[in-house]
Amino acid sequence: MGLEIFIEKHMVALLSMSAILAILAVAAVLFLLIETRRLRKPFGEMAELHKKKGTEESLQRLLKGVDENRDFLRKHAEELKSINEKLGRCYTGTGIVKYNAFEDIGGMQSYSLCLLTKEKNGVIMTNLVGSTSTRGYALEVRDGTPSRQRSDEEKEALASAINTIIS
Repeated sequence: MGLEIFIEKHMVALLSMSAILAILAVAAVLFLLIETRRLRKPFGEMAELHKKKGTEESLQRLLKGVDENRDFLRKHAEELKSINEKLGRCYTGTGIVKYNAFEDIGGMQSYSLCLLTKEKNGVIMTNLVGSTSTRGYALEVRDGTPSRQRSDEEKEALASAINTIIS
């Protein structure tokens, strides 16, 4: 009797849940049917080719397709290798320090900018802004070592660039 009373009290909820589960089951079946058809298509095409052309020719076509894929992958592997080599020569590390080079000029208008490759080769460019003139300097960096002595700001820009290098 307890079960009958429970069913009578919750009849609408039970029917609603049953309908929802039925709809979800139908949706799942439809999805699986579509996926099965999609997965069967290449195998169906191979079987059809086998029926029309025979075993030998269908295998030759299949092997030709494998060779074409291999060539395609080789071609793109070489392109990727070339791109990676070019990226190795690009600047991946950057560091910039802005500062007031002179007491009479504010606004942090002077800067030292360092650009480095992953091998720590590159340049440090410094631009000093004064009230009546502006001066720019550049120094080469090889293996993380500048070509001359550098200021504290240039040292900071170099350290920052080294810390941001993408390997």
